[in-house]
Amino acid sequence: MTSGEKTAISGEAIGGAVEKLLAASKNGKFTRAALLRELGGGRSQSLASRVDTWLEADGRFFADGGEYILKSVFFKGFRFVITPDDWEIANGILLPGHRFCAYLNGDVFPSEVKLIARQGGHAVATREITAPLPQVFHYHMLLGSEQVFDFMIADSAANAGLRYKADSASQVTLHVFDLAKFYRDCQFQPGDALACEVADFDKGEVVFDYLTGSERVASAVRKGVVALEAGLKKTVDRFDNYLEMPEQLAYSCFYADAASAAAASLDEFSRLTERFEIAFDSGHSALAERAAEPAGEEPATLPEGISLSRGETGEIAAMLREVGSPLTPAEVDGFAIDQAYARELDFEEFFARAFGREKLHFTDEAQQAAFYNYVEDRFEELTENYDRIDDELKAPLRSVIMELVDDKLAFFDLLTAMGEKVSQLPHDDFHRLAEVSMQLNEILKQLDDPHFEPVQDEIDRLTALVEERADDQDELIARLSGKADPEEENTKEDQ
Repeated sequence: MTSGEKTAISGEAIGGAVEKLLAASKNGKFTRAALLRELGGGRSQSLASRVDTWLEADGRFFADGGEYILKSVFFKGFRFVITPDDWEIANGILLPGHRFCAYLNGDVFPSEVKLIARQGGHAVATREITAPLPQVFHYHMLLGSEQVFDFMIADSAANAGLRYKADSASQVTLHVFDLAKFYRDCQFQPGDALACEVADFDKGEVVFDYLTGSERVASAVRKGVVALEAGLKKTVDRFDNYLEMPEQLAYSCFYADAASAAAASLDEFSRLTERFEIAFDSGHSALAERAAEPAGEEPATLPEGISLSRGETGEIAAMLREVGSPLTPAEVDGFAIDQAYARELDFEEFFARAFGREKLHFTDEAQQAAFYNYVEDRFEELTENYDRIDDELKAPLRSVIMELVDDKLAFFDLLTAMGEKVSQLPHDDFHRLAEVSMQLNEILKQLDDPHFEPVQDEIDRLTALVEERADDQDELIARLSGKADPEEENTKEDQ
């Protein structure tokens, strides 16, 4: 095959070849070698690299050593456990949170999971609860700090204020599974569990049954934690901290001994692992191996009379929430890189564009200094290392997304003016807007990643997706703004 022929192979052609191999497969698997043969590429390294990039962007597959398998096939029938805690049992509920994030398609929101009782085959009903944020936050930790508030806001319009302020006094409204009757019938106790099995990965369907605590041997739970740690070790060695936590955990299940890993719930893994911790880097949270403490060194202490801020200063996603900014870390980076692309390298102009419309609320001067230092350092890092040549294909699409972020921020200004009336907006529209924002944020993170080097076909595919989401956002904002605008409502009443 000539060089010209190689470059002529489009993403559409790769997709067609993949679907052909899957149709011929009985187990959802195929190899890179088989795909290259189907494409007529032989041993072409450039085509192999192109194929790998396309498959990674597709997101439907686990990849290992040139072999690919559909995640939906791998997780079909996958067994895992969920361990409700004392508070949930006492209140007859189960918070979806991060309990399913490793085992189902990432497009399935926690509150959209369909939990089906094995006995009787009925889907568990959900109901709303309102509780203090500290009471419910830990059930969501493994979703990632950048995502957790987006999930909460998508779950209920009553949580819209979390975009601007999230602290220990915040109240959160969430949809939870109503398991009161199940708990009563089983005489459910702390230590008991839900024995779960994935029925449909893409639809988010999970079948469950009762598993008594007496059947859950502590040594088996510990063995499950170790199995997940081994899988996570392979994941981190391969991807470093690139993946989001739910995807890290999904790959950990893929690499782990499934039978052993099934004995430990994600909550137990998070609580019992001594090998991994949640680490934060440039606004991104990921599971990482714990750093060994240097032998003989005492922990650092502050000089007498000097104290840390009473507010959040250690992690940008949490700091953005606490100071009242609705931006995500990816959107902050997006504004900075977009400024670099436009050759507008003045920090004050960038800050005014990203935060100028907002009245940021700092806990104290120490937090304000930490915030400004982070944002300025991040702006300098991104603009000083900006590679215009490598960014040429990605930059126009990023600019489109940042314009959509501007539109979204203007809408949030309207929500701020509404105050408590936000909770009266249609839940479905608000939920869908949050979904659209999250999808655009994921594309933005991909574009911001300097290691993502797309070809024109991939940019065309992402552009088409962004255009669809832009239409969705415009329609939703227009509809919600009409319902939210007091003057418009008064005009309708007068008529």
